[in-house]
Amino acid sequence: MGATTDDPPSVPEPRLPEEPCHPAPERAWGWAVQLYALRSRESWGVGDFADLRRFARWSRKAGASVVLLNPLGAQTPTLPYQPSPYYASTRRFRNAVYLRVEDVEGAKQVDLAQEREAALPLNTGRLIDYDRVFQLKAAALEKIFRAAPRPRGLASYVARQGRALRTFATFNALCETYGPAWRSWPSTPTAPDPERVAFHEWLQFHLDRQLKRASREIGLITDVPVGFASDGYDAWRWRDSIAPRMRVGAPPDEFFRDGQDWGLPPINPWRLEDARWEPFVDAVRSAGRHAAGIRLDHVMGLFRLFWIPDGMTARQGAYVKYPARPLLSLLANESRRARAFVIGEDLGLVEPIVRRQLKEKGSLSYRLVWFESSEPSTWPPDAVAALGTHDLPTVAGIWTRSEPEHRLHHLREKLVQLTRLPESTPPVDVAVAVYAQLASGRPRMVLASMEDALGVHERPNVPGTVDEFPNWRLALPQTLEEIEEADGVLRIAAHMRAAGR
Repeated sequence: MGATTDDPPSVPEPRLPEEPCHPAPERAWGWAVQLYALRSRESWGVGDFADLRRFARWSRKAGASVVLLNPLGAQTPTLPYQPSPYYASTRRFRNAVYLRVEDVEGAKQVDLAQEREAALPLNTGRLIDYDRVFQLKAAALEKIFRAAPRPRGLASYVARQGRALRTFATFNALCETYGPAWRSWPSTPTAPDPERVAFHEWLQFHLDRQLKRASREIGLITDVPVGFASDGYDAWRWRDSIAPRMRVGAPPDEFFRDGQDWGLPPINPWRLEDARWEPFVDAVRSAGRHAAGIRLDHVMGLFRLFWIPDGMTARQGAYVKYPARPLLSLLANESRRARAFVIGEDLGLVEPIVRRQLKEKGSLSYRLVWFESSEPSTWPPDAVAALGTHDLPTVAGIWTRSEPEHRLHHLREKLVQLTRLPESTPPVDVAVAVYAQLASGRPRMVLASMEDALGVHERPNVPGTVDEFPNWRLALPQTLEEIEEADGVLRIAAHMRAAGR
C-alpha cells in the first residue's frame, strides 16, 4: 500500500452552518438496479427512464420505498460509445441513451418506424450494443428535434441551467466536429453550429423531464462517481483544477491484490478554492435533483484519494489528503437543499475517523455480507445493509462457483453460515434466505440486488479488467415484464414486508 503524503497546506474553508445531512428514512428497503440492464419489451436495447418509471411504480406497490441507480452521467456523443457509468463525460448532465424516444414531446408527429424496427431486436441478446443504441436513438431524436415545435418549459430550463449547460452543449457539438480527444483540438476551434448546441440543450431538457416523472413513483437514490473521464466534458471544464499526469485508483487489498487503476483524473485539492468548490458541489447538486437519496461512491475520496503517477502501477501509488471538513459541510448543505439523505460507500481500506465523521454528519454507512464477520442483527442501525455492490460477486456466482474469485471458498462459507442451506439449494433460494436475514437486521435500510433476486451469475463490473469481461454491458436475463412476476423478486419483497420494512 502506498504511503500517505505529508499534510497539504491548509485549504481555506467555505463558511457553512455545521448542520447534518437530511435524515434518512427508518426501516426502509428497495432495489439496487443497473438502469441500462433493466429492459422492457419496449426498450431500444437499453433500459431507459420509461422503464424506470414502470419499475418504480411496481416496486412501490410491492412495498419498496427506494430504488438505487447506477450513475446517470452523460457520455461524449461519439463512437465508440462509453458503457461505464463510472467513467462518464460529466457528473452534472444525463446520458442521452436513457431517453424513451416515444415519450419525447413531438415524437408522435414524426415517422420513427424505421428506427424502432431496427432497435427492438437489440433486446434479444444480453450483451448491450451501446454503439447501435446510440446511433438509432440519435437519429430518431434528431428527426423529432427538426420537426417538432420547441416544448413549453425548454427556455426556462435552459435559463436555469445557465452557462454550464451552454458550455456542455457546445462541448458536445465540438466533439461531433473534431472528435472526443479535446486536447488535440485546434487551439481556437471554429464555433459549432448553433442548431447543434440547441439540440444538446434540448436533449438534457427531456432527460430532466423524464427522470422527474420516474421520481414521482418512488424515492430514487442517485450515485455520485468518484470522478469522471479524462477526455470528457468535466475534464475539459475543470482542466485548470486537475492534477496533471495523475490517475485515481486504490491500493492492493484482500479482493484486489494488485490494486486498482481507475484511469480517472484527480481534482487537485489545492485548486478547489480557486474553482469555488464547484467540481464537487456541481456533482452533488446534480445528483440531488429529483432524488430522495444520494450515494457517494468511494466516499473516502472526501478524505484522501489514491494517486497513481503516469508510468506507474497501482502498487506504486500514494494517498493524497483532501480537505474533508469543508467537503462534508458542503455535502450536508446540498443534502438539506435537495432534501435528500446521504449514503457513503465506506468500503475497503477505511480509517475509523472516516466513518466517525460521516456519522456525525448523518450519512448512512455501508454494511455488506461479503465484508462483515458478524450477523446482520448486530450491525449498526445508521447503515445500509446489502449483500454486495456492482463490483462484487453475486450470490449465484459464489454459490455455484462460476465466479472467478480467489476468495470464493471463504465467501461461500459466509452464505452457508448465514443460511444453513445444503449445497444442492438453487442460488435464488440462497439469495432469498440471505435477504430475509438482512430484512430483520438492525440497519435502517436494506438494498436488494436485482442480480441476486434473478439468480444472475455475472456481476455488473469486474474491476481491473477491460476485455476479459463484458463490464457494464450485460442486460438482466428477464424483461421488466417478467421481473414483475419473478419468484425470487416476489419472495424477497414479501420478506421485507414481513419484517416491517
